[in-house]
Amino acid sequence: MISNFVSSQFVGDGASSPQSNKSTTAGKANFSIKFGAAMPLSLYGTTPNRSSIPQYSSGVMGAKTGFIVEAGMGLNLTNPDKMVGFYYFPILASYWKTSLDWSSIGGFFSNKEIYSKPVSIMDIAQRYGVFVNPIDNLSLAFYYRPGLIIPFKYEIAHESTSAGESFLFTGEMAIAESAPALMMSHTGGFSARYGIAAISMEYYTAKPTYDVTYKDIDTSPTMNVNVKSTGKIPVKLLVISLALNF
Repeated sequence: MISNFVSSQFVGDGASSPQSNKSTTAGKANFSIKFGAAMPLSLYGTTPNRSSIPQYSSGVMGAKTGFIVEAGMGLNLTNPDKMVGFYYFPILASYWKTSLDWSSIGGFFSNKEIYSKPVSIMDIAQRYGVFVNPIDNLSLAFYYRPGLIIPFKYEIAHESTSAGESFLFTGEMAIAESAPALMMSHTGGFSARYGIAAISMEYYTAKPTYDVTYKDIDTSPTMNVNVKSTGKIPVKLLVISLALNF
C-alpha cells in the first residue's frame, strides 16, 4: 500500500506543466472601426480657373477637407511575445467624401446649393506591414494598403436662363470599353496603437476614371465650353484618423 501511494504521487508530480496561453493568441482575429479626416493634397485641393481648357485631368478639383470611415478585420499572425512581427488586415471596407467648393471664384460659385454631390469613393482594401512592440500595450506599425475603388457621381450644377448662365461639372464612374475593369488606390501609412485605441496617418492616392461632362456657358465673362470626356482624375489625400480595435 505504501509502495503504491509513493508511486502514484511521483507520477503526478512528474507530469508536464501546462504551456502558457500567450502563444494561443497568434492567429486571433480582431475588428477595427476607424473615423478620421480626409485632407486634400497637391492640386486636388486647388480651385480651378474658369477656362476653355478644363483642368480636372491634372487633378485640379477644388476639394475641401472631408471625412473617412472604415471597418475591417485584422489577424495576429505573430506570437505576441515577439517584439517585431507581420502586420496584416485581410479585409477593410472604407468610404470617404470630400466636398467641392469653388466659392473663391465668386459669382454663382458662392452658392453652396450648386454643389449637389461631393467626390466620394468606396474602397475595399487590405493592409500589409511590419509592427514593433517597444513596450507593453504599445504597438507601432508601418504598412502599405492597396485597395479596389468604386467612385460615385459628383456634380456642380447651375442654371439661370435670365442671366444667360449654364454650368455643369459632373462625373460618373466610367463604364466604356476603354475604362479599366479595376480601379485601385495606394496608401502608405503609420499607426500607433495603445490598448484598443490607435492613431494613424496615411498618404492616400488614387486615379478614378470618370465619364466627365464640363459645360460653362456665360455672357459675363464670355464663355462657351461644352466638353465630354473619359479620363482619370488624380486624387491625393492626407488621412488622419482614430481607430478602436476589439
